[in-house]
Amino acid sequence: MKFPIFLIALLLPAGAMAQDHGHKDSADHDHAKPAVAAKRVVPATAVSPEYIQLATNVEVIPDIEKAVSSPSAVLTHEGLFGPLLFAENNRAFFIELKPGMFLGEHPHDTGSIVYTVRGRWVLASEGKRQVMEAGSLFRFGDKMPTGWEAPFPEGALLLIVKGKAPNDGYETFSRGIKSMQAMVDKERKEGEAFYFNALKPDHPAVVFARSVNPNFDELVKNIKY
Repeated sequence: MKFPIFLIALLLPAGAMAQDHGHKDSADHDHAKPAVAAKRVVPATAVSPEYIQLATNVEVIPDIEKAVSSPSAVLTHEGLFGPLLFAENNRAFFIELKPGMFLGEHPHDTGSIVYTVRGRWVLASEGKRQVMEAGSLFRFGDKMPTGWEAPFPEGALLLIVKGKAPNDGYETFSRGIKSMQAMVDKERKEGEAFYFNALKPDHPAVVFARSVNPNFDELVKNIKY
């Protein structure tokens, strides 16, 4: 016995007919989706590098070397610092170490993961030293003292990823680095060593530098910071 189609519709559970033809509903709703913003380049500013806004909450820096020459980079006695990108819970920035720079071991409140993009440098912790080269990666934990030394003629570029406070961004990063810049400038004037030419010849950092760079003494003579 055949049932008229309208009787079949009455006997089926509510929504069953619509479920059978769900692909039509999807098609009907496709045109209602909000428009997607086009990919755009966000220009560099005094506090941020140029980056690509690819999609909602997706940013891209194709080459961080371009950020190194951005006006947002700030030169300090601890290196050239510049912001890269900020996510919900972490941030990425760079430090470029100039040849001859030295920073004694000191703790940071929060740990970091550090990748060497180019060059060579020396990582120091607990009086031990490790030459870091392009492609190397390390991390240090909260409150763990570390230092860096640049006894090679090419210096180094480091990429740092670490956690951040909820409201941290380009503006707060810029203010923090400029505050640090003023602080270390004051410390240097008070006698703190930030370059190899301020260390004694028998300092462990100098002894190690000579062991890994035969031309280290020539490098020290050319430090002009």
